[in-house]
Amino acid sequence: MPVLPNSKDSNDQVAKGLSEATQQMKDAAGNIKAKPEHHQAHPGPVMGQDIGEPASKEGLKKRDEELNEK
Repeated sequence: MPVLPNSKDSNDQVAKGLSEATQQMKDAAGNIKAKPEHHQAHPGPVMGQDIGEPASKEGLKKRDEELNEK
């Protein structure tokens, strides 16, 4: 039968491979904690769309009356 490494030995080897900064970010369960940088998006430049000129109040009232007649 193959000899399986002891889980304690494998955990020690993994811990040795991690940098000090990574080990400081670990919580009690051994999970790496998220930093604020992990939650910041980089969406890129905003491209504005041409939405046209705003409608006048008179034009909006006229359209409102037309739509409400039916």
